[in-house]
Amino acid sequence: MRILPDIFRDLVGVLRLVPVVDRWRRGRSLHSAVAAARDGGMRRTIRSLAGRIRLRRLIGAIDRRSPGGQNCVRRALLEMALDGGAAREQFFAGLRKGGGSGSGHAWLASETPIERYDAVIAI
Repeated sequence: MRILPDIFRDLVGVLRLVPVVDRWRRGRSLHSAVAAARDGGMRRTIRSLAGRIRLRRLIGAIDRRSPGGQNCVRRALLEMALDGGAAREQFFAGLRKGGGSGSGHAWLASETPIERYDAVIAI
């Protein structure tokens, strides 16, 4: 049974990358942070759909417990850095006029945003 080693490997990978990804998203432009995540992820294998879903759930569980709270950019960058398929997808950032906390969202092409945005950046 291989699922436990896969979960453990993913857990270690996510926990190792959270501080790295946080430095990217805080200290770089969005384009540069996406490029760094994509560069790392392109060297990884492309996961099966089940493997990708498992990774997303794990990233979400860790993200909810991260200092400063949940962050959609962090989740998308982590997924890109840890999965070859995600690294090959477009990254989107949706913004609402007026700005402020909660006025935007980031996601990958394989996800469908629930809300509408005034502007969307595709990287």
